[in-house]
Amino acid sequence: MALKLRISLYMALIASSLTLLVGAQNSITLTAMAYRTLVSLVLFAIFGYVCGQFAERFFQEKLDKVEPKGMNVDIVSGDDEHGDELPGTDFEPLNPKNFENITLTQK
Repeated sequence: MALKLRISLYMALIASSLTLLVGAQNSITLTAMAYRTLVSLVLFAIFGYVCGQFAERFFQEKLDKVEPKGMNVDIVSGDDEHGDELPGTDFEPLNPKNFENITLTQK
């Protein structure tokens, strides 16, 4: 899950649960408690999403600056005997002048 969605979800759940606890502690009516919980859930979800976008942008810049540490690994190894060879001179890619070489078969 993306970082901004996680931050949004966690902030919304924490805020709504705290709103429920405070509402229950103050013994308010059930409709007022539900309304306040819903409002805090939506507002903190939006606020968490915005904060998550900034956090992703900040961490992405940090990750771009960090270079991977460790051993330098070459993709092409020296053991490959055929790695540097080019296709033979008899190789001709498909072009309009040799379309007659194509045969069509039906099954």
